[in-house]
Amino acid sequence: MRFVFICTDYVYFNTYICEQFLKTKKTIMKKIYLLICAIAVSVTSFAQQNDVKTTDLSLNTSKFHYYTSTEDASKVVPFWTDDLSNASLWTMTDYAHGGAQNWVIGTAAPSGGFSNGMGAIASTTAANGFAMYDSDALATSAANAQDATLSFNNSIDCSLYQYVNLSFESYHRVFHDSVFVEVSNDNINWDRYQVHSDLGVNDASDNPEVISVNISSTAGNQATVWFRFRYEGEWDYAWMLDDVSISETPNNAASISDAVQGGWWVNYANVAGGALAGFDFTFNTNSQLAVNPYSFEAVLHNEGVAPQNMMLHAEVFNDQGTSVFSSVSNSVLLDMSHAVDTFVCNNTFTPTVNGVYEMRLWGHGDSVMTDTAVLMSVVNDDIYGRDWNQAAGSWRVGRDCGGMVLGTSLDIYANETVYALQVHIDAESVLGTSLFVALYENDASGDPIYLTQSDDYTLTPNDLDNWITVPFDGGQDVFAGTSYLAAVGGYANPVDTFSVSVSGNSQGATCWIQDNGCNLGSGAFGDWYWISDIPMIRMSFDPASLDVDNVIAGEFNMFPNPNNGVFTVELNNVKADDYKITVTNILGETVYTSSKEITTLTSERIDLSDLSKGIYMLEVSNSESTISEKIIIE
Repeated sequence: MRFVFICTDYVYFNTYICEQFLKTKKTIMKKIYLLICAIAVSVTSFAQQNDVKTTDLSLNTSKFHYYTSTEDASKVVPFWTDDLSNASLWTMTDYAHGGAQNWVIGTAAPSGGFSNGMGAIASTTAANGFAMYDSDALATSAANAQDATLSFNNSIDCSLYQYVNLSFESYHRVFHDSVFVEVSNDNINWDRYQVHSDLGVNDASDNPEVISVNISSTAGNQATVWFRFRYEGEWDYAWMLDDVSISETPNNAASISDAVQGGWWVNYANVAGGALAGFDFTFNTNSQLAVNPYSFEAVLHNEGVAPQNMMLHAEVFNDQGTSVFSSVSNSVLLDMSHAVDTFVCNNTFTPTVNGVYEMRLWGHGDSVMTDTAVLMSVVNDDIYGRDWNQAAGSWRVGRDCGGMVLGTSLDIYANETVYALQVHIDAESVLGTSLFVALYENDASGDPIYLTQSDDYTLTPNDLDNWITVPFDGGQDVFAGTSYLAAVGGYANPVDTFSVSVSGNSQGATCWIQDNGCNLGSGAFGDWYWISDIPMIRMSFDPASLDVDNVIAGEFNMFPNPNNGVFTVELNNVKADDYKITVTNILGETVYTSSKEITTLTSERIDLSDLSKGIYMLEVSNSESTISEKIIIE
């Protein structure tokens, strides 16, 4: 099978490109700000891109944040504002299509086949109107170039202010477009300031995100200042904005962004020759933390006029609210010539007690302090995962067009054995569906290396909107310095059968879906596409995860199947325990149950011939584990 890796939900590459080179905004910013090292990858190593969007995929642009901020937008009082409630104050100009593909001001959300999943901007005054360029709804193909401006009709007097910032609330999802603020002091010559440049392909901003652009070079001490917003694209998603203001740039102001705890930069530079990413593991194990402790990094911005000697602070609190760790970074001078940089705290944190840890990061300067970023992580013995523990959408895996494979990359820092994968099943999945889990080794040469696959697992009523644990036969060894793909797969059925929940936004090309017949993009059967969501798939290092196989499944037989309602259940050489046999219908209603103490073996003939034809679930359980099988009565 040929593997083709994809750089976003919908971006197709003919060859796999090292995931470390294709980092999203965090790595890109660090490479620019720190200027520490160049990556020896030639541009010519890239294959031709073939970018596609597809409605078959579950688009989820909402974000459940482990990263939060307490930013106070009222720190600076603006001297000019507009809430876009009066469209007559603005001029919309479509340069590419003579007005056919233009901005609108109103309250309607995006309506394109792809942009409609974004929803409307949640700005402060969205109820009385906002501006939108709905690229997806306007265009018809990727060859349809778009170029349109939204201009405020009148000039603004900035003559009293040497340093000036233009701010607005924005909501933008990127495909290949570019968005700008353009400013002029003569209404003839325009300077442009790109915004949302930190977003990668298919990435979405916060809803809303407060954008502040320093326009002093054009507007400072100018009596007549014009400005406009410009959209340049070719069939992308949408850009919405609202609540525009102009204010004097303060002497002292700073902000924090891109706070991480996994060692994003440290690992990128130093671990396994750059083979490991430094993910934020929201569920981390003692074995991995002993080798790869928490490392605290963030991007600090000096948004004021005065220079600031900035440093990053980190403090960790346990689940009792007690401070258990603190550290600071080296100090770096940020001024108007070098206003942003990436900071790394000097010390790492290795927990000694399991539990939930809250990690607070903030920047501090000579006379200014940023807001506080808050991250969370759960330290435990066995469960290893990146998801944010709150389902926020799903991806279909068992499809009517094919059995897909969905996976998330997990870096291993210390040798371990993976005994099972945990998977969160979406509530709309169908009872009786069969699925499997699999493990691959990520390989920079081009193809992920298949390692192992579980036996089929059949969904029961208790599995919907819940976690399931699917064991590997005997477990699979994984090794330090290696990245693995933990995956779940399904089978083609006449109707879609199950979906896997997602939670959080993935860093770079590290979460994947394999197209096995559903034409997700322009690639071939079996090609892989990377997604921007994190599937809720975790590794389990707990040997007890094997109980399903070792205690029951390996010695379990049920025959015949399909049957006429009469069948036999056999348990041979099983662990002595009390066993319960239960049969439920598709509605989850119990239609048969029996309980008995079994020492080594039993054979039980079950007669359900009086029941209607259809699919039923057989469940055999003891005090330690449960096994389920689908029964077909014909």
